[in-house]
Amino acid sequence: MKQFVWMLCGIFLSGLLLGTLSACGTNQVSTCIITTTNPFAARAAPGPEEAETPAEALSEDTARRLAYGKALWDLYQLCLLPSGEELERATDLGPAGGNQFAIADVNGDGEEELIVLWTRACMAGMQGLVYGYDSGELRLELSEFPDLTFYASGAVQAGWSHNQGWAGRFWPYALYQYSPERGVYEQIGDVDAWDLSCTEGDEVLTAAFPREADADGDGLVYYLLSGEWYNNPHFSEDGSFSQIWGADPVDGAALEDWLNRYTGGAEPLDIPFQDLTEETIAVLGCPKPEVEYPEPLG
Repeated sequence: MKQFVWMLCGIFLSGLLLGTLSACGTNQVSTCIITTTNPFAARAAPGPEEAETPAEALSEDTARRLAYGKALWDLYQLCLLPSGEELERATDLGPAGGNQFAIADVNGDGEEELIVLWTRACMAGMQGLVYGYDSGELRLELSEFPDLTFYASGAVQAGWSHNQGWAGRFWPYALYQYSPERGVYEQIGDVDAWDLSCTEGDEVLTAAFPREADADGDGLVYYLLSGEWYNNPHFSEDGSFSQIWGADPVDGAALEDWLNRYTGGAEPLDIPFQDLTEETIAVLGCPKPEVEYPEPLG
């Protein structure tokens, strides 16, 4: 009787095994793994950052970063801009490290730009550059002094390279707004100031300070400059010095209102700048090209 029971068990197990192997399909090369756990139980639902990127978008993004990487290698190794222009550098030969760059959407068009802060040069050779990517080529969107402050609205402040006037505590700047139609930053105007403390030693200038415009009494008034302001005389024709740029002075509240028209009152963007090094450039995926440096003069 026991032998009969064991025979039935053997037949049952053989049938179960054959059925299991059949369920695995005829394409299995080795064995079929049987598990009692839910293969999806350990996987969390994908978050927004894990959503699949369309192949077209991934390809465009990859091409953009490769192009930015190539431009950065040219800057780092040869101090060459995409246009072929050579930038000034602190050393005569060798890599031009010590400068900075970032890749971020700074103009609000939904695509990343390449921002370069070229500061390892004399004052006249410093540059702040913003490049966009368009159909396989880099497009220069802005070239300014590298004191740049970006806003999500597409506005950017560019501090002047010098503050040798009467602005004192206030650093003058130019204001730009990105134009989606033209694909470049267009200059809105500039802001200069008269800080009373800069002219206190001169009785005539102290008396001429436009106190009627200084509503908050902080001894600082501003000049909103647009158009051909740089062709205007520095002093007013009657010699009163009440208009140093041929523009009416305004107080801080008026300056803030003017600026908010372009920035929306938002805080500046926090741009993740990195030092220009071989390691930071290589992350973009463009291989380091072999270059030959010119022989030093003399």
